[in-house]
Amino acid sequence: MFHAHPPMAASLFIAIYLYEPSDGGLDRVAILFANHLVQRGVRAELWMARTEGPVARLIDPAVTVRRVPSPPLERRLAMIAQFPGLAVMVRRHGPDVLYSAGNQSNMLVALAALGTGTRAVGRISNPLIRPGQKRLAAHFRLRRFRAIARVSAMTIVMGEADRRLLTAAGPLAASDVRLLPRPSVTPAMDAAFAARKPRQPGDPCRLLMVGRLAVQKDHATALRAVARLPHLDWRLQIAGDGPLRDELIQLCGALGISDRVAFPGFIADPQHVAALMGQADLLLQPSRWEGLAGTVIEALGCGAGVVATDSTPNIRPLLQAAGQHDPVPVGDDAAFARAVEWALGHPAPLPQLASATAPYRLADALDGYAGACRSLAGNRPHRFRESSLIRP
Repeated sequence: MFHAHPPMAASLFIAIYLYEPSDGGLDRVAILFANHLVQRGVRAELWMARTEGPVARLIDPAVTVRRVPSPPLERRLAMIAQFPGLAVMVRRHGPDVLYSAGNQSNMLVALAALGTGTRAVGRISNPLIRPGQKRLAAHFRLRRFRAIARVSAMTIVMGEADRRLLTAAGPLAASDVRLLPRPSVTPAMDAAFAARKPRQPGDPCRLLMVGRLAVQKDHATALRAVARLPHLDWRLQIAGDGPLRDELIQLCGALGISDRVAFPGFIADPQHVAALMGQADLLLQPSRWEGLAGTVIEALGCGAGVVATDSTPNIRPLLQAAGQHDPVPVGDDAAFARAVEWALGHPAPLPQLASATAPYRLADALDGYAGACRSLAGNRPHRFRESSLIRP
């Protein structure tokens, strides 16, 4: 099960590397972690290449933000080029822990901390092996992740399957991999759960999708699925923005469901998102791959049911505990449609949803992350360095 964690100490100094405050789940978790640490009296800083973005407004003004020198290149190349600057920052400021927000920055963080007293903490935010990935590509992808975890002081994973893959015997076996609940269920979601009202007779079924309109999220499969259900009275909101927006709007027209689907765009206000989830009967999560799918936890925490694809093995225990339909094959719109119809007819009791999502409540889960970092730190003294705050 999940790892326990020791208490925090005010002498702890954690730097959190986040490329930019974009609209993804890992970006929100990194920012909420920094906010939580400061509120707990722990010195925490956000180190970012870019300080502006959709969720920058979530950063607590008490959190110090430092810019990592970065050239104007495509994201992957820019992150490679940031290594010298980040390594200098580690040696100049001397954090106890340098925390990586997610997969793409784990290697950068691990290498920047090498040869110093700073302990690198990686976080697996997407699956180690993607569903349907070719065998050779999956082999080398897994070896890369194992090598990074091997040189990191600790790696946080969101599922037992990932933990087993990283710690499997061999020269690249990681020594410290911890399964910790993803910080997800916020006080606003608790409020949405408490305020939830049953759908009235004659009202349409309220469906919701939340996420970037990109290939990974595969909204098209869900749209084709609900188009197979003309005999049901449903309405769908798709909260998010991205490069596929126009294509998805055109697909709705081709499927004849434009009058049932709304595209409100990206919603930056967490309370607004929580309210939408609290009003939905069902969240649709048709992703091609995910680490755990934070929106699934969030929707369940707001009292909504969920239909999801088998985008990660990490999702199965949660769906089973919450009394939801089993994950359906990735890209199978017919199976997804059958699952939607079943789920609308078999809502799980609200107490079961509350119990299933209890480990993912925000404060407790963030305390788990902080406690895990604290266990690495060793309480070595640091000289505090003044810095200007960079606020969005």
